[in-house]
Amino acid sequence: MAMEDENSPALRAGVDFRGTPNATRPVLEHITPGNKRAPFLRYIRINLPRTTRLLLVAVIAMIGGASASVALSGHEPFQYATQTLWSVCGAAALFVALGLMTSFRIWKWGLPIALSSLLIYLGGLLGNAPYVWNGASVVAAAIWNLTLLASLAYLVLSWALHYGMIVAAPDNQHFLD
Repeated sequence: MAMEDENSPALRAGVDFRGTPNATRPVLEHITPGNKRAPFLRYIRINLPRTTRLLLVAVIAMIGGASASVALSGHEPFQYATQTLWSVCGAAALFVALGLMTSFRIWKWGLPIALSSLLIYLGGLLGNAPYVWNGASVVAAAIWNLTLLASLAYLVLSWALHYGMIVAAPDNQHFLD
């Protein structure tokens, strides 16, 4: 006698792993030959697609806002940094608009924005970054550091998304109940 739930969200979405070993075929695909279990991080699966989508958009918006603030501060980290910061801000604004108004899977498009911001930060370390000891205010220095932290946060979230630990809308992991 098999227990079946007609109200199962996974079954209503057309996902049916019944009859597979332990009903976990997606996890079993990641078991390397000779092992009995998948790597530990494969078992961490967070299925909050709309929240993750908003989080990814918010992190890119933070990168864009911090870049615009540094560009407006008048403390140029290196030569031509203002133009580079404004280009990151424009790309971030486009990303945020697409992320909020469409259902495109644009998460790979955020990687160049985060990497550009990270590269600008590293260029500022070699140049004249806005730190307190360089004559910048505490707020300007904090916003400058935010460009690094937000970029690293997006890189970690992007890795987790592509590894399969999290999922962003419109995708769904179709958990079985």
